[in-house]
Formats: sequence, C-alpha cells, structure tokens
Amino acid sequence: MVRPGFTLPRRPPALPGDCPVTWTLIAANAATFLLGFIGGLGALPPLAFEAARAPATPWTIVTYPLLGTGGILWLLLGGYMLWVFGGSLERAWGRRDYVRFLALVTAAPALALWAGSLATGRSVVLAGPWLLLAATAVAWTTVNPSERLLAFFVVPMQARWLGLVAAVLVVFSLPFPMGVLALAGCGVARWYAAGGRFGPAPRAPGRSRRQLVRRHREDGPVGWNPLERIRRWRRRRQFARLMRRAGLHD
Repeated sequence: MVRPGFTLPRRPPALPGDCPVTWTLIAANAATFLLGFIGGLGALPPLAFEAARAPATPWTIVTYPLLGTGGILWLLLGGYMLWVFGGSLERAWGRRDYVRFLALVTAAPALALWAGSLATGRSVVLAGPWLLLAATAVAWTTVNPSERLLAFFVVPMQARWLGLVAAVLVVFSLPFPMGVLALAGCGVARWYAAGGRFGPAPRAPGRSRRQLVRRHREDGPVGWNPLERIRRWRRRRQFARLMRRAGLHD
C-alpha cells in the first residue's frame, strides 16, 4: 500500500534502440578511452591482444574490442556504427545469439593471427573495436543485401557492397599476410548470419537444418528489416485498393 504523498521511484529510462549488449560495448569503449586519455595507456595493454603473447594472455582474445582507441571522432563514429548494425542484429537475433556472435567474430581473427604469428614469426597487436565493427557490418549486409545506404554519409550504395568494403579495409589494416588472416572474423560473421547460428540451436520437429536455413533466408528480410516490412505493408494496401476499384472484395 502506498502512503498518500509518497511516490514510488521511477525506473530509469531505457536507452534507445533496445540493445543493452550493444550499449554495454559502447560504454566499455568510452570508459577505456577516458582512462587512456586521462591516465595514459599504462592500464590498457592488459586488454590488448598481441599475437606473440597470446598463450600467456588468453583473455585478450576477446577483450581487445573493449579498448576505445583513436581520437574522439573515431570513438563516436565507431559507437554509431555499432549502435546501427549491432543494435539491429541484437534486436533480430536476441541477446543469446548476439552474444555468441560477438564472441565468435572476436575470437576468430585473434586465433587466426596467433596461428599466423607461429607460422611467420611476425606479431601484431589488436586494440580497438574495428575488426568487430567490420564483422558486424558484414553480418548486417548479409541479412539485408539489397538495402540502400549512404557510405561515409555521402555515397549511396547497396548494403552488399558495404560489406565488401569493410572486408577490404580489414585486409589493408594489417601488414600482409596478417590482414588476410584477420578476415576470419568477417568470414565467421557471414557464415553465422547466413544460417550458421541455427547449428547449435534446437531444431523444430520434422525439419532439417537445410529447411531452417532456407526459411530463414526467405523470411529474414521481413522479420529483420523494418524498411522491408513497411514496403510490403504499402504494397498490400495498394493491392487492396486496386481490388476494391475493380469491384473484387474477396
């Protein structure tokens, strides 16, 4: 029973986008950026991944995207891209599948670079969310290949080409052949978005994995892409209007 004059405390407003996991990643990048900006980089290397020291620091295989590196503009741009692409995937897949996706696309390039370091004797350091952002963009464009976007907020292109651009940037972000090995994250992202996430999931009775993937690809643009849902709703309205004009009401 609530006493007169006493009001219950209100819940804090939810962050926009309904994507708490994505917001947690953005907050971690902002926090580590401030730590590096105020106190120097001394506290941040334990989270960075170094291929030559991977066996001694195994946690860095999944912690390097938490580091907010670069200037403030890169931090804001990376946070915006993660909110757009990652938030969309989180809402579509749910938190469990989305967290599994983040773990896979983060660990895959780190493990590939570690193997490349053993084979070539060369080492690289990963610090920042850019490989994760590239993999997230590839996964989103795999789901929405025909969606039109503005690359760099200016150049219009189909989403499928944006995924290709992200993969090319990954190749040239590290010395050869390490950049090619770093594509493991983008490859895992494409596989996961194209149906790989149905592998460990429980299957519906009487349906094979191939049927689940086929249905995912057929129904995906409607359930995952709100713009496509609006387009189909408009087309249904136009069709119903034409039928009424023709005198066909059934």
